[in-house]
Amino acid sequence: MQPNEIYQSLENHNVSARMIASALGVTNQSVSEVIRNGKGSRRIAESVAKVIQKDLEEVFPYYAIKDNRSERISKLKEVLQL
Repeated sequence: MQPNEIYQSLENHNVSARMIASALGVTNQSVSEVIRNGKGSRRIAESVAKVIQKDLEEVFPYYAIKDNRSERISKLKEVLQL
């Protein structure tokens, strides 16, 4: 999702980035950075996705790529018998 879509979805759920920051005990800037950049703190990203009731990978595709990389490394280790 694009940052403006995430902010709109948060607004539709009557939640702001500032509220998420307060609930998590992080700065507003930290939450905004995750929303704008689509990566950073996984805990913040998961919280944002949970609030707007969407899968993490749908809101922040970066995490799908990162998870996929882990799977590929595991398969490679099997092939290399490590």
